Amino acid sequence: MLGGLCLLLALTAAGCGLRTIPPIRYVPIFGKQPEVKTTDVLVRALHDRDVGVRAEAVELLGLLATAPNDGTRKEVATILGWVLSDRDPGLRLQAVEELGRMEPKFANKHLNRALRDPNPYVRQKVLDVLDAREKLRLQPPPATTQAAAP
Repeated sequence: MLGGLCLLLALTAAGCGLRTIPPIRYVPIFGKQPEVKTTDVLVRALHDRDVGVRAEAVELLGLLATAPNDGTRKEVATILGWVLSDRDPGLRLQAVEELGRMEPKFANKHLNRALRDPNPYVRQKVLDVLDAREKLRLQPPPATTQAAAP
């Protein structure tokens, strides 16, 4: 009895600080579907009313954007492009940041569309991302030191 009480007190003392992943309702029931992709679960989380859940989903999509598979990166860019239509400007700003970390071939068409965002902060972030990309593109390649052949 005392052990159960200690466990109950420990769980109630932990509170909401333990929530670091989207709510359990976004985890599919095992065996119900033959294959569930991570992006499918994150897309469901992007429809949540809670902007915090949607922000976590965007953050996780940003992690998926580093996948070695071109198909996955293209899918993530498409989903982040869809997030640019979210009603919350902070979430749109976060999506621009994640798209800015992706390769231009996947992200630029979505970033170009975001230049027409109604929020000036989002538009400015897009300009900053595109400016940084252009500076990087124009930067001369690093000099390599090669020993002279005898």
